[in-house]
Amino acid sequence: MSAEIKTLRLFFALWPDEEMRASLARLVDALKQTATGKWVKPENLHITLVFLGAVNEDRIASVNEVAEGIVAQPFELRLDRIEFWKKSGIICLSPTCTPVTLQNLANALTAELKRTGFVTENRPYRAHLTVARKGSPGVLSSRCLDDPICWSVRSFSLVESRTSRMGSLYQVRKIWNLPSR
Repeated sequence: MSAEIKTLRLFFALWPDEEMRASLARLVDALKQTATGKWVKPENLHITLVFLGAVNEDRIASVNEVAEGIVAQPFELRLDRIEFWKKSGIICLSPTCTPVTLQNLANALTAELKRTGFVTENRPYRAHLTVARKGSPGVLSSRCLDDPICWSVRSFSLVESRTSRMGSLYQVRKIWNLPSR
């Protein structure tokens, strides 16, 4: 009889610190006045870099090795747009211009994960922070924000996603700091 191998649902993300999370939560609260949807809990707000999906527990070391080998610098991320994606019903924050460093970080993680045998999505990276699912924009339209969120990104994280009756639960498993210049 063989032992069952446990799988974990994983993704790499930009994970906000408490101060940034509070700023994001205030903006989400304001958006709730004009739109409806299944709002993301403040503790779950993040920007996905690469979604891995179900990963066998015995491959976690390989995932960590990939992240250890990534070379990236800290960067500034300006979330200055609110968008409604009609097809998916997503309401999200996004940058008008994705920083090259962010694009390179997501691309490097994806390339190294594929090289190591992991399966990732084959679509171009599009930086966004989902604030609601199954959304209806109400009077909200895709537009530039009057008061953008400026995020000094200094790390990225490996996050585990679990589902429960209460919804999605995210747990940061490991954080990698981006070295100062």
